[in-house]
Amino acid sequence: MTSITAIDVVTALLIAATLVALADPAARAGYRRPLGWPLLAFAAVTLLSAALSSHPRVAFFESKHLLSLPLFFIAVNGFDGGAAVRGALPWYFGAVTLASAYALLQTLACATTVALPGWAGHALKVRLETCRLVHPFRAKGFFSIYMTLGGSLLIALALLLAVLALARSRRPPWLIAAGVPAFVALGLTYVRSAWLGLGGAILVLTVLTRRLWLIVPVALAVLLAVAVPSALKTRLLSMADPADETARERLYLWDAGWRMMRDAPVLGLGPGGVRQQYPEYKHPDAKKPRTGHLHNNLVQIAAERGLLGLAAWCWIWVAFFRRAGAIYRAIPGPRSDDRALVAGSLAAVAGFLVAGLFEYNFGDSEVINLLLVVMAFPFVCERGAGAPEGLH
Repeated sequence: MTSITAIDVVTALLIAATLVALADPAARAGYRRPLGWPLLAFAAVTLLSAALSSHPRVAFFESKHLLSLPLFFIAVNGFDGGAAVRGALPWYFGAVTLASAYALLQTLACATTVALPGWAGHALKVRLETCRLVHPFRAKGFFSIYMTLGGSLLIALALLLAVLALARSRRPPWLIAAGVPAFVALGLTYVRSAWLGLGGAILVLTVLTRRLWLIVPVALAVLLAVAVPSALKTRLLSMADPADETARERLYLWDAGWRMMRDAPVLGLGPGGVRQQYPEYKHPDAKKPRTGHLHNNLVQIAAERGLLGLAAWCWIWVAFFRRAGAIYRAIPGPRSDDRALVAGSLAAVAGFLVAGLFEYNFGDSEVINLLLVVMAFPFVCERGAGAPEGLH
């Protein structure tokens, strides 16, 4: 809860500062609101769904994720051009490197049989006597669960690869040094949806940049993982196994979501409705007695906000790709550093959506807050006029 609380506090302070600044009519006139209509439509449908749900108090409380949406507009207007974003990226990638190294140390501590002092477990946020009995241990870094680390690293790697592929300026060695531990840590989360998301992000980057070499590291990693007997190989091959237990469980969850949407097709059960009413829709063969999410963004949104909410949600992403793609094409070649940020944003969002076909990452506070900031980069670069400086 520490990271979620920190994000919520910072977001609240940013919203308050924005409202104070917008008291000035001149500031309001110049405030940019790209994607304003689809985001407003999604918020409106969410609140309407909450008001008409069977548990409106719970539903309105579960609608609190809407408070994250202003982060997108704050980032759009807060960064003064692509150079400002690049000035922040070393700090961001430094944090990614630290989180990745921490995750690697967690895995090492739980994989070894070497006796470690008690304080080591406390420092690494693991119970050594328990995690050494679990195979494989799934790295979670500073987060409470490996899914959040996987989703965060997916976005980071999409940005990092875009900078490496397109940035005109000299690529500092530390950028590659940040990517290697992040790539390894992503593998050690064993989050297959994040792996697929990274594949989708790299595919988008390859199409945008025409840098075929982007596929090479992933191809080599997959070949190495398949060639060497390990838990990683088992997990990787399980993605193509129709008899996989977790795959069957997801199908049961999606079936429950379909029946929820069928019973409330227009506005759904309301935010939080899955958690409240899942036992009524649970498939007889499903193992989980209760759940708060259905491991699929589309199914979850349709179940809780109906087809109207799903249409508004899809509108956000269609509008984003349309606008951001046009910005990418409009930025001239000499501004390749800005093109890198736009391409990284497009790849990160694509990877997020691919991963969201197998998990409800739209409901992961840390991941969606990060994504909302990254989504702002194309609109920040659109505003930048001069030739940007490189990443130092």
